[in-house]
Amino acid sequence: MTRQDSPLSRPPYSPARERELSERELEIIGLVAEGLTNQEIATSLTISKRTVDNHVSNIFTKTGAKNRVALLNWAMDHGKVCRDGFNCCALESSHDSGHPA
Repeated sequence: MTRQDSPLSRPPYSPARERELSERELEIIGLVAEGLTNQEIATSLTISKRTVDNHVSNIFTKTGAKNRVALLNWAMDHGKVCRDGFNCCALESSHDSGHPA
């Protein structure tokens, strides 16, 4: 059995999967970037922790991230979050907010 055939292997990241991220998943990525736990995200969004767990799992699958640190690296690399001014211009241009940084 090759690694590709393994049921535990995660498919590699592809831009097509990135487009599949929902607005809610992008919102959750932002909250993960703020350092919130799944329980804190659930409380903040008034949804169950299990729902957040499912969203996070789906996000990992879609991005190819294996953990929260890898997810944050992916999000920074793809302009989904900014930190201390890094990537903020990419966020504004991708959301067409028109607001200065």
